[in-house]
Amino acid sequence: MDIKNRIEIARNILINASKMNASEEVLLKISRKIDKYVVEYYMKCGVQYQINKKNCGDCKNIPER
Repeated sequence: MDIKNRIEIARNILINASKMNASEEVLLKISRKIDKYVVEYYMKCGVQYQINKKNCGDCKNIPER
């Protein structure tokens, strides 16, 4: 599963948990997991984009600068 899918799935889980009035602790755990995935995405794609001046395979939607 690629990084973007993991972010989307975790985001949907967070939205559903919020709608179900999950505890603040649970929402924070899910949110931190999403943050971890976003950092991983930028570390893999953002830094590689700056180095290569092109998009990596997983990062097709990074705009040109």
